[in-house]
Amino acid sequence: MRKLTALCFAFLLAGCAVTEEGKTEYEKAGFTAVVTSDLHYTASPSAFNSIVPLEPIVPEFTDALLEQVIALKPDAFIMTGDNTNNGKPEDVKELASKLKKVKDAGIEVIMTAGNHDYGQNDSSIRAYEAYFLPVLSIKEKDPDSFSCSTVNNGVTILAMDDSHPEDSAGYFSDKTMEWLRKQLDEAEKRKSRVLFLSHHNIVCGQVSEMYSGYLVGNEGLYKILEDHNVQICMSGHQHNQAVWHKDDMYEVLNGMPLQAGTFGIFTMNEEGFSYHTELVDLKKYGEEGLYEQAADLTERQSSSFMSAFEKLCAEKNLTEEDTDKVISLVRRFFSASEQGTLAQEAEDILHHEDYELMQSVLWDKNYGPWMEELLKNPPQDGSRLEFEWK
Repeated sequence: MRKLTALCFAFLLAGCAVTEEGKTEYEKAGFTAVVTSDLHYTASPSAFNSIVPLEPIVPEFTDALLEQVIALKPDAFIMTGDNTNNGKPEDVKELASKLKKVKDAGIEVIMTAGNHDYGQNDSSIRAYEAYFLPVLSIKEKDPDSFSCSTVNNGVTILAMDDSHPEDSAGYFSDKTMEWLRKQLDEAEKRKSRVLFLSHHNIVCGQVSEMYSGYLVGNEGLYKILEDHNVQICMSGHQHNQAVWHKDDMYEVLNGMPLQAGTFGIFTMNEEGFSYHTELVDLKKYGEEGLYEQAADLTERQSSSFMSAFEKLCAEKNLTEEDTDKVISLVRRFFSASEQGTLAQEAEDILHHEDYELMQSVLWDKNYGPWMEELLKNPPQDGSRLEFEWK
């Protein structure tokens, strides 16, 4: 397991780069953080979830995750929305209590709201304000939303609230857009690097029309960020781990930890940005038996999910042996997609000896064309990202 302290040390050794002629000399930065998204925390989980395998153990899983965060000792712990499953006050209160342990350990807690956090009713909004806000690191709050800004070790962090009680689309009000411009202008004056956080996405839908529905819907937002030299955005919402890149701007889409079992670690300093994912270590940080319970739930969920594909194989009258081949390749595709490693495995899957067999089953059910599009044009490796500032 790559240690966060080692990563930070390696970056700090690089020192301060000599400013090129005509290039802005930014304030020195040395910010490290653990980041996750779409925890969908609930204090009353179901006994089994056919979509989200680890939901039944989300309280215990969250405890292990946060113990690991505390052990890593980053500057901040970041959550990019859908922090609770539906914004119930009891869920918000319980999660906030767990996050306070992180804050009490000297680690700043930074959070964006997602469409599941307070889109249900007024009680959800009141709970968010009453329980989450006191735990969060906030230098300045937008009066018109839960958008907040803070500064940590030379980095301006904009934790933007693109969610609304009336619908699940992502967008900012006109007043919030004015507030955002003000924050960006002030960061520019300070020569501060900016980390832009949202729940809905910024870059991916700019690159691929397939993902345009996931974007924060404000026209001109990308251009505003580009004009202020924002080079790194982080979001969630899609539940899959991914990295996108357009021009000089990168976006990390943080996956759902209850599916892939991972979180992200990143460092920003005066040289550049470095990010990678790690597994939540349930053996080391979880209560006794939690790792085994998680493995069992994951296998049960996978078997349940794969039953639909088994039925499609039966419709094609495949033998048991051929069905096993199809299911094995389908499992591999979805596992890589969730963990953000599809770019690494796409060519192997496309040229796998069982690929044509799989597509003979899936092509006329929409799965086949969708999977092939992703395999031929996969997002870049979502499990790691490194770049130097422009």
